[in-house]
Amino acid sequence: MEVVSITRYPIKGFAGEQLEHTLVHRLKTLPGDRQHALQYAERIPPDPNGWRPKKYFLQSVQTNLCSAIHIEWAPDNITFDYDGTVLEITRHPLDHDALTQWISSLDPELGAFTVETLETGFTDERDAYVSLLNRSTVTAIAKATATSDHPERYRGNLLIDGLDPFEELTWVGKTLQIGSATFEVIEPIVRCRATECDWHGSRTDGFLDRLDQSLDTDVCGLFLRAVGDGEVKIADQLTVLS
Repeated sequence: MEVVSITRYPIKGFAGEQLEHTLVHRLKTLPGDRQHALQYAERIPPDPNGWRPKKYFLQSVQTNLCSAIHIEWAPDNITFDYDGTVLEITRHPLDHDALTQWISSLDPELGAFTVETLETGFTDERDAYVSLLNRSTVTAIAKATATSDHPERYRGNLLIDGLDPFEELTWVGKTLQIGSATFEVIEPIVRCRATECDWHGSRTDGFLDRLDQSLDTDVCGLFLRAVGDGEVKIADQLTVLS
């Protein structure tokens, strides 16, 4: 079993950034994962400085705009391209005003936004997890539901190959070694309507119903908790320790 891709999502709800390697820190998400998010200006969370649920943020479940924007991630800059309408902004620090104005100009009906930043990440769960997908599970779901076979649909961090479909579900409660990093397997990832978008130009209305009817499940992937510092690289082997 080996790692075949590593992805982080610097801006929640937008296309991911492919990595060749990443550091892993104890009890944290991947560095830079979901560090920024576009929050609806009229939605004020109870805690304006901390973690908040995804309902406050722009996401692909609400609009096709997020998945239609092509993004090139460079060390110092980010280039956004929506059907030939291009925005290039600085990455460190992120140019908040330019990004929010550009997004609102593409679809004024979405309203106004603020860019929120959280070093620990605006992940869907309050706990700082790393998500793992099994390539053969993604393919099995695509075949059973007659949908496109794209791992991007599930927006995972680590994609592995070399085991049977859904075999990873037997790892709950066990410890994994991936590269020099160690993880505890917390639970399967219960999927939401965001999986209707495959991030390759297709949207499958009722995808979760298809998944339930075809395979009697609503899960794909695992939440992992980093229990030690380390590094994960493409082609690193995964070992189930216990």
